[in-house]
Amino acid sequence: MKRIIGAMALAAGISLAGPAEAQVSIDLKVGYALPMGDVLMFGGSDFYGPMKNIWSGAIPIEVAGRYRFSPSFSAGVYFQYAPAMVASRLCTSGMTCSAYDMRAGVEAVYGFLPAGFLNPWVSVGTGWQWTQFSIATDAQSAALTFSGWEYFNVQAGLDFNLSKTFAVGPYFGYFGGTYTSLSANLSGASTSSAIDSEFRAFHGWIQFGAKGTVNL
Repeated sequence: MKRIIGAMALAAGISLAGPAEAQVSIDLKVGYALPMGDVLMFGGSDFYGPMKNIWSGAIPIEVAGRYRFSPSFSAGVYFQYAPAMVASRLCTSGMTCSAYDMRAGVEAVYGFLPAGFLNPWVSVGTGWQWTQFSIATDAQSAALTFSGWEYFNVQAGLDFNLSKTFAVGPYFGYFGGTYTSLSANLSGASTSSAIDSEFRAFHGWIQFGAKGTVNL
C-alpha cells in the first residue's frame, strides 16, 4: 500500500510540475555576404588575387542546432549554403555562370539577457568551407572548387524574444580562413590537388541579415 501511495504521489507531482525549460534551439539565418581578401597568392595574378574578382556576393542560408547548457550559454553545429554571384569581369556576355559558398562547423553562443525581451548575443565558431564557381560557353566549360579550414566565424546580433518559443532579430558576422585544396572540372575532365603553402592567402566574408530561433 505504501508503494502504491508513493507512486500516486510521484505521478501527481509530475503532472502538477511546470513545463521544463527548453534545452534545444534551432536557428535559421538569411542574409547577404561580401567577399574580402585573396583567393590565392599566385605571382600577382588578378584572377587568383582578390576574392571580389571572382565572386561579387552571396546569399547565405544557414540552419543551426544548439544545446543550451545554461540560459545564457549554448553550443552546437551549423550548416550554411549560399548561392553566389560570379563577378561581371569573369562572367562576360555569352557565358552561363553559377557559384556557391558552403560551410559547416561548430559554434558556441552566449546571450547576455536571455530572459529579457531584447537579448544581445555573440557567437564564435570554426569549420570547413567550400567555395565554387563555374562558367560555360557553347564550346567548353570550367568549374573550380576551393576548400579549406575556416579558422573562425565571429557573429553578433540582437534577438527580440517574442515568446519563450520564438525569437527573431538582426545579425552581423565575419568569417575568415584559407583555401588549402582546389578541385577542377574542365570540360568533363576532373582533377584535384592541395594548394602549396606559399600560394595560400587569407580571405574573409562579411555577412549581415536576419535570424529566427525556435526553442524546443
